Amino acid sequence: MSEETFQLDYIPGMCTNTSYRIGIIGSGFIIRECHLPAYREAGYQVVGIASRMKANAEAVASEFGIPKVYDTIQELLDDPSVDVVDIAVPPHMQPELIAMAARAGKHILAQKPLAVTYKEAVETVRICQEAGVQLLVNQNGRFDPAVMAAKDLIQKGIVGKPVYATIELRYKPHWQEYQKQYERLMFLFMGIHHLDQFRYWFGTPERIFASSIRQPEGEFIGEYSSSYILEYENGLLASAWDDGFTWDEESFGVFYKIEGTEGVVRLNIGWPSGGPSQISYMSKKLDSQWHSPKLSGSWFPGAFKYTMNEMFRSLTDGNESMISGRNNLETMAMMEACYASIEKKRSIQISEIIQSAAWQ
Repeated sequence: MSEETFQLDYIPGMCTNTSYRIGIIGSGFIIRECHLPAYREAGYQVVGIASRMKANAEAVASEFGIPKVYDTIQELLDDPSVDVVDIAVPPHMQPELIAMAARAGKHILAQKPLAVTYKEAVETVRICQEAGVQLLVNQNGRFDPAVMAAKDLIQKGIVGKPVYATIELRYKPHWQEYQKQYERLMFLFMGIHHLDQFRYWFGTPERIFASSIRQPEGEFIGEYSSSYILEYENGLLASAWDDGFTWDEESFGVFYKIEGTEGVVRLNIGWPSGGPSQISYMSKKLDSQWHSPKLSGSWFPGAFKYTMNEMFRSLTDGNESMISGRNNLETMAMMEACYASIEKKRSIQISEIIQSAAWQ
């Protein structure tokens, strides 16, 4: 295979049916800076918005030309003109709102993480299945262009058999006030992206070993920095360092590396600097030279049009999305395994977590 004949193919196809009407629940940063700019670019129909604080919803509606602001969330859910609800609220609030939306017969794109615990996530998926509504989870980290391009390289065998993969996050997060009281923090809000990206590339591991520390200043009660090792049945080893303590701004970023028997891939998603996502790869199957193609798109806000596109595609063709609630349970099980590993001070098989829930 030559570089001339090899082409990256990573941008998802867009569903041609964009007639579904979206109602927004939430009016925080992620809605204002990511969801709505991406939807506007894609031409999606946002027909209304509701939030705990109506004034915030009104401000967002004014900025993005949303025609209707509801007095209550239930009023939005009762509106027959809304087909899909896009929920972006803290995870401890999300299962109740998803259940309300399911009872109202609305299809749901939920923020990640789906819930605080695996068992809550299982119950949430069950409720939606019984109500006959689609539930998708906004695991937008899969749709960063570098992450998708790496998936394409893996699938085409450019790296050969994957042997070792790493993700290194170095950043002092801008946690929100409500997160100070969360007993679960780094794995729940940040590590969930990396666990899901590993699963997107390689599937669900057999077991996980994790360790973490709390913030030295004690302002937050949840884990502040963590590391974890994923062991796969085929021998692949993957690991991540999520460092939320560092104050060394020169080291800020998220850096990825995938090593295989035939090639190596390096990724930089451009966060938090706001720079473009980048990828470089070298392979014995090509010319054993480094290649750094320019990628199209971005994680923020570009990935968010693809998560809603998954909803439109699923509703249109009836096929289960790769970010469906049911599919996302394995990512939630991986997160739960991290917490179980810290508590029990041993590696945890993912099957242990899955078997712990009464319903699947």
